[in-house]
Amino acid sequence: MNAAAHSESPAPAAGRLAAAFAVLVAAVVGLMVLGALVRAHGAGLACPDWPLCFGEFVPAMDVKVAFEWSHRLVAGSLGIVFLVLGALTARRSELFKRVRGLLLTAAIFLAIQVLLGALTVWQLLAVWTVTAHLVTANLFALALLLVTLRLRRIARGDPPALPVSPAARSWLWIATLLLALQIVLGGLVSSSFAGMACPEWPACLNGEWFPAIGGNVALHLLHRTNGYLVLAALLGAVLASRGQPGVAGAARVALAIALAQVVVGIANVLLALPVEITGLHSALAAALVLTLGVGVSAAHAGRAT
Repeated sequence: MNAAAHSESPAPAAGRLAAAFAVLVAAVVGLMVLGALVRAHGAGLACPDWPLCFGEFVPAMDVKVAFEWSHRLVAGSLGIVFLVLGALTARRSELFKRVRGLLLTAAIFLAIQVLLGALTVWQLLAVWTVTAHLVTANLFALALLLVTLRLRRIARGDPPALPVSPAARSWLWIATLLLALQIVLGGLVSSSFAGMACPEWPACLNGEWFPAIGGNVALHLLHRTNGYLVLAALLGAVLASRGQPGVAGAARVALAIALAQVVVGIANVLLALPVEITGLHSALAAALVLTLGVGVSAAHAGRAT
């Protein structure tokens, strides 16, 4: 490291790195949407081997192969970008000390995600691999967002966080736990092909809200019901966080995204899972995870009085 790097205030470097990590977060969300489109097009095994595709780095293309191959290419590229940004952050010892834990967490999620990507192919789209792949992708994106926000606070020289009430923190955590369950359920619904197990809304099947429950019908109904619970918990978080800077805005945005997600979920059922709506459903889910993660982070940055 040269003398200029030692003498420079950490704020400008933190600002530049925060901007770069923000772009990476957006790209990772885009990659998750691309993954949903791979699934929606039935292209998960279009490349039947890993890490190559039909034994080649660039195979002969058709629509499905192009979806799966581009997903892998983008994923690998973003992994390299993350490693480069991590190395650039590590060169700034003062900054690195303040984001080291989050960067390490993101690196662990990335390593797990690579392994799960391989297992998804090797295990022929086993339900557990597809679901774990989705969950880990969201965790990786969230870790990157928290790195971004911490670097941005350093760049701005933000003052210590204001106190947050225990009630607001509790409701945010309830919503977070329910959302975590919802992401898992969403992955199971997708990987089990249960998206149309209930082809009606608000009823499930043949005009019945709760028909004979079992298998994919039960899974679909559980996903729907837990979605309503997420909405209720977010409403509680909005009410409990009123007038509390940092968390109130995140709670309101999360509630708005969740409402949009419910509408898109209904459209997915009524329109029989069109690819475009499926992709939007995945994008909104990722946005909700990130927004609620910001709210929880802000809630725990301060101490309640």
